[in-house]
Amino acid sequence: MSKKVSLLLRFKVSVRSSVKVFARPAYIFLAIFGSLLTSGLILWSLNFDLIRYVIVEAPISTFQKLNFFFDVYKDIYTTYNNVQNAGVVIFSILFGINLALLVFVLKHRGFQSIPKKSGAGGFAMAIIGGGCIACGTSLIAPLLATFGASVTPLIRDLATLFTFVGILLITYSIYKLGLICSYIFASRA
Repeated sequence: MSKKVSLLLRFKVSVRSSVKVFARPAYIFLAIFGSLLTSGLILWSLNFDLIRYVIVEAPISTFQKLNFFFDVYKDIYTTYNNVQNAGVVIFSILFGINLALLVFVLKHRGFQSIPKKSGAGGFAMAIIGGGCIACGTSLIAPLLATFGASVTPLIRDLATLFTFVGILLITYSIYKLGLICSYIFASRA
């Protein structure tokens, strides 16, 4: 029973210290910027040829090029037509929070106290699961097709699973960074 209480107490400490970090507006802006950057990287990571075409070769104005990129953000953050889109949005928001906490810890404690595996692992899982099955940008579809799997709903569900594993990993990273932030605040008091 005391182990559950201890875990709950650590969770509360992590959340409280994370909220303290976000009492500073700079970290809120960093989290928002990180969320937008992350969702952009997930959405565009497998479409570099299209990005190059739009930026370099497409016979459209600069405004139309910018509009092309910003429409993707508008669509992903306003249209939750499937669980995979919601997963990308949730992951991106959590990654922005993770980034802001990471910068706070780096600023006050240095690189040695950073949890290394969960944040990077979560980002990799989100990129693997974030591609679109229908348009062929998913990394999972070609890999599974190599082994004979060709059922699109199965591949889509597997991509969603990867995204949510990424969400769990990034949530754990936020928890660990929140605990480190609590030590930072305690040492300043």
